[in-house]
Amino acid sequence: MKKRIGWSIAVAAVVGVMWPMGFAVGYTVKERQICQKVKGNTPLFRYTAGGIMRGEKAQGTLRSSLYVDGLKKGMLFSLKQCHESVS
Repeated sequence: MKKRIGWSIAVAAVVGVMWPMGFAVGYTVKERQICQKVKGNTPLFRYTAGGIMRGEKAQGTLRSSLYVDGLKKGMLFSLKQCHESVS
């Protein structure tokens, strides 16, 4: 019984960490060249955001759908930060 509870807690922990881990990876988009291109450029920002939503998939990869959802959200959040930080 203790092993079953231990495994259940371990699985729940792994699943619970997937979304934040994907978000953290996606947030690094601000370090990419695209960040410089979308600054203040609304059409390119929308085109890039749409590409992120269409391009990231969990099927056919070892990534879970939770991880990919976090990755998309992190990339979009980062892209939004880039777009709004016109300097």
